[in-house]
Amino acid sequence: MEKDNLVPLCVDLDGTVVYGDMSLRSFTSFIKKNPLNIFLVALWHLRGRAFTKYMLSRKFSFDEKNLPYIQETIDFLKKEKEKGRKIYLCTGSCVPVALKISRHLGLFDGIMGTKARINFIGENKCKELIRKFGDRGFDYVGNSSQDLKVWKNSRKIIIVNASGNTVKKCRMNFKNSEITILDRTSADASE
Repeated sequence: MEKDNLVPLCVDLDGTVVYGDMSLRSFTSFIKKNPLNIFLVALWHLRGRAFTKYMLSRKFSFDEKNLPYIQETIDFLKKEKEKGRKIYLCTGSCVPVALKISRHLGLFDGIMGTKARINFIGENKCKELIRKFGDRGFDYVGNSSQDLKVWKNSRKIIIVNASGNTVKKCRMNFKNSEITILDRTSADASE
């Protein structure tokens, strides 16, 4: 286990650290302010999903203290941090959103997220993590089918708040990988 402290722990945000999706929260908040904002979102979307997320994040105000955090994830991250492990928040949400949450939790050594031109999910996330840490040079905590692309190149697979289908796909596709399930719900769903 001593070696684990040397391997970076990369953690998804949406559905892994917090329940739900911060980009969806920002969209909902923006439309509630003024339903006509839907037309502005449609215009932004012509420039791509990453640009839309980026623009919504600039309009989004939220109280990071009152988000629905997933306690199993937070407890796990605290234990890993106490061991001296480097932990990175790697999210499809935009960098300003991730930064605000990161500062509040005080658990992360760095953040990576969506920027105006790059949607930091799936293959984009995987390529950047390999570039930064090397193939199988990181452990990854996630929850969704998008994370399968990242788990494919991670050293260890750590699952929280996942559907039974996602857990089954992990077990089928990564038989030679170490898989850890942090929460009872994901474990029960996969049986």
